[in-house]
Amino acid sequence: MQVHVGTNCSMGGKENVNLLRLPSDAFNYDPDLFNRAKESVEAKSLLPILKDEIKLKIQAKRLSQGLEELKVEFESKPQSPLTEEELEKQNHRKMHNRVSAKKCRWKKKEFYSRKQQELHDLEKRNQFLKNTIRKIETEKDYYMSKLASSPEIMNIFTELYGEPLDILCEIKTENVLNH
Repeated sequence: MQVHVGTNCSMGGKENVNLLRLPSDAFNYDPDLFNRAKESVEAKSLLPILKDEIKLKIQAKRLSQGLEELKVEFESKPQSPLTEEELEKQNHRKMHNRVSAKKCRWKKKEFYSRKQQELHDLEKRNQFLKNTIRKIETEKDYYMSKLASSPEIMNIFTELYGEPLDILCEIKTENVLNH
């Protein structure tokens, strides 16, 4: 069912009628438009719909100028067989592409292997540094116990800093770790 919304006069003296489609008219569609939409979905491209839209715009312009309707078909030509030279170019291009792809895969593999080696080296360095820290802390603990076992040295540190030596070492260690 269609309802007339209004009429307008164009410059050519013809009336343009605007139509409003009602829900009962929902299944009355243009089969060509439906086929173009189906082609677009299958091809995963908007090209069929765009071609149809351009064709309709051209037809509308021709009709508004009083010209007759054109019959336009959008069919691709069948591909002609390739010449010997074209086949040679195609094979050369394929071979070049294979070589380029192989080179790209090799570079990617090399990059990955370098990054793996770098990671391995950094992990070794990190482990070495952790072991060094442990060794230095062990030495510090050893010397601190030696100092703490001497009452004369403890009295000197207490007089100089106002605190026992073990408290000072803890504060200094915390300051070093926080910076």
